[in-house]
Amino acid sequence: MQNRRLNIIIEMERRHSLADWKKQLRCTLIALSFGAFFLLYTAYSHADSFEHKGQVSFWGGYNDNVDGQSGIRYIPEISASKKLNEKLIIDAEVSLNLYSFTTFDSIKELEDRAEAKMYRSWARLSGDRFEARVGLQRINFGPAQILRSLQWFDQLDARDPLELTSGVYALLGRYYFQNNSNIWIWGLFENDGLKGLETLKSDKDSPEFGGRYQFPVSKGEMAFTYHNRRIDRDWWSKNESGEISGGLENRYAIDGSFDLGIGLWFEAVVSDIKKNSHESILTKYLTVGADYTFDIGPGVHVLGEHFIKSSGSKMFKTDSEDMTSAISADFSSGVLDTVTLIGYYDWQQDRFYPNVSWQRAYDNWFINATGFYNSSAVGSVYSGTGILCTIAFNY
Repeated sequence: MQNRRLNIIIEMERRHSLADWKKQLRCTLIALSFGAFFLLYTAYSHADSFEHKGQVSFWGGYNDNVDGQSGIRYIPEISASKKLNEKLIIDAEVSLNLYSFTTFDSIKELEDRAEAKMYRSWARLSGDRFEARVGLQRINFGPAQILRSLQWFDQLDARDPLELTSGVYALLGRYYFQNNSNIWIWGLFENDGLKGLETLKSDKDSPEFGGRYQFPVSKGEMAFTYHNRRIDRDWWSKNESGEISGGLENRYAIDGSFDLGIGLWFEAVVSDIKKNSHESILTKYLTVGADYTFDIGPGVHVLGEHFIKSSGSKMFKTDSEDMTSAISADFSSGVLDTVTLIGYYDWQQDRFYPNVSWQRAYDNWFINATGFYNSSAVGSVYSGTGILCTIAFNY
């Protein structure tokens, strides 16, 4: 009982000490947002370059989870850059994600939804060998393309022709060495919600931080990556069984890609979550992949990946294991047309899930039609069995 009271007191003190920091952080985020807009306004008059572009997309489809769906999305983007001197450049980007869609199980059962939110909002200072970027941005890395063990901060889906993903609020610094190696350092803040492959929410009152060192090797490159965060214990108590008094997660990763006539790559990740001083949750991820372009007609690109996720209380003890394999092939069927086939095999369910898409691309337009048969538990527009058509205009 005394230990429990002590833990409660410590937790209250921690949250109280974080309150002032959180207020300061929110003020900083507001200042950064206004700073980005101010930079764009100033750049409009004095910039070396100022650009407005965007994308308008329409989609409609059917699947057996929801009889029908249709929607429209508009992503306007403004960017500007200013050369400060011979070595330094400052630039910024602001974009919005405006969309509205309708789902209907029948003509009489319609559900409409519209939303507007920030898509990207960042400012960057860069030189010949470094860059520092702060704000709402996209961060992703690793060689895998479909089943990504290093999918830590994005929701990219290989089937999505628009390649949409939410960003994260972060400060990211990168430095590029003369031997073609590079180092990344980041800090994440005020990110509410699950990111990437996460199944446990982060405590948004606690900053996250990490880094990555990428370096060349014979016929390829390798990298080491680390990330640290704290699990939201309130969310845990409502959604998970048992108690958690720690909640600190450390992630360790190594990855590599090699050109040996065929392309080969791997990603290996270990996640260590401390439930308390005596108990941990260890989750291991492994992706191995290869690709090759066959000299058939205009060329047929074939890619395969295998993904293993296992968890247990110790490094070499496995309580549960999931395996998924993916294979894709893409080829041009004409000057404007591309056909892509992606198949997933779930080893636990012994089920194969095929996806076939056709895309025609013009200078500013493209049309994509995708037919799919996937698990209903996927939780995306590609869940279940159906078809989805997308038309996009870029300007």
